[in-house]
Amino acid sequence: MPNVRDRNIDSSRRDDRRAGTTETVVVTKVYPHKHPYSTGDRDFNVVDVQLINRVRERDGTAPIVKRVRVKSLYRGHSYLQGEVWNPRIGDCVIMHWINDREAIILGQIVSAPQEPICRSEADEFHQPIVQKTCSWAGMPKRDPNTGDFVAYPKPNHPDCKKRWPVGTDKQFGDNLFIFDCQEGHHRPWCDDKAPCTKMDDHQLESTFLKVFSVESPTEIDLPGRVRFHHRCGSDVIFDLDGSIFIGNANGEKWPDLPGTERGHIYYNPLGTIDIRSELEEPNGARARVVADEDQSVADEHGEIAAEMTHLPTQATVRIYKDGCIKIRSGDDGSEVYLGTNGNCWLWNIKKDTYIEFKNDGSAAIEADSVNIIGNLNVTGSGSVQGSFSHGDGPCCGISAEGGWL
Repeated sequence: MPNVRDRNIDSSRRDDRRAGTTETVVVTKVYPHKHPYSTGDRDFNVVDVQLINRVRERDGTAPIVKRVRVKSLYRGHSYLQGEVWNPRIGDCVIMHWINDREAIILGQIVSAPQEPICRSEADEFHQPIVQKTCSWAGMPKRDPNTGDFVAYPKPNHPDCKKRWPVGTDKQFGDNLFIFDCQEGHHRPWCDDKAPCTKMDDHQLESTFLKVFSVESPTEIDLPGRVRFHHRCGSDVIFDLDGSIFIGNANGEKWPDLPGTERGHIYYNPLGTIDIRSELEEPNGARARVVADEDQSVADEHGEIAAEMTHLPTQATVRIYKDGCIKIRSGDDGSEVYLGTNGNCWLWNIKKDTYIEFKNDGSAAIEADSVNIIGNLNVTGSGSVQGSFSHGDGPCCGISAEGGWL
């Protein structure tokens, strides 16, 4: 008959020695917490693990040793809040025994099969801070004899956060947040061939946010700039001087990519807003709303408050800060001017003929000829320089009283 008492004593002694120790284990199963505790869900993101460093038998085999339903160490956890985390199947982790019956996962560790991502620009003193997140890529390959995980599928479509130490004594940081990084997807090591070794590297066909420090060594952007770039090619840029740029595109424009940059909105530091339908002049149309403090936008009349222009033809509607309005057709064909003092005109620029109403109440017509269709009623006196002809009817002239006949 087996000695149950001695067996229980041996087991208790082993359990007593286990408290306070750590083990290297690999996760074999995950129990996510999906429903409220009140409904009976007791799976608090616990995991089953398998011991890696196992004592081998005389025949060379290593018995599989498992621990079940082990909890993970959370960060910032409180009631229904905090960073929910658990290692995934195949992750190599450190497990710490709190007492003889309860253990907890402290975190993951690297191994040859689970190589960490590269930081090619790091040195002995300064290293970028990198956080790369991917969805689970699938079941790792297991050794059929030991049950250990020996090969892992490459991670896909990563989201990444990266901080480079820059500036004086490397005390500042340039920060990059990138979503569905195509460089990291095709080159999962994220080494210098990705590329993602400095802020000026362009992550093609990816959505990213770049926050440059005030001492950034950037050669493409500006120190202190915040830039959001969408994978369609569009950009939103904020600069230290208060200027803002919003530009849209229909695809990335890069040496090997045929994308086209389109319209944009630019806010200058004084508050002037410049809107264009095409990036490069003289294409598209332009509209500007000029701030009161901005005196840089003016023509021969004075400072401009707002204007709209069709750039290829230069057709323009312009409002001045003194309240006057000028409308000019394309290719300097004609112009309408409305003054605040009553002065206004309609001008055929090409023929240099016009009708002008002056601020003193008089009007002037400059033309090679004037045709009037219909009746002409004239009240008051007048004079004709040169000949005057008419059709059938009484002749006109000057009466003895000095008026029209």
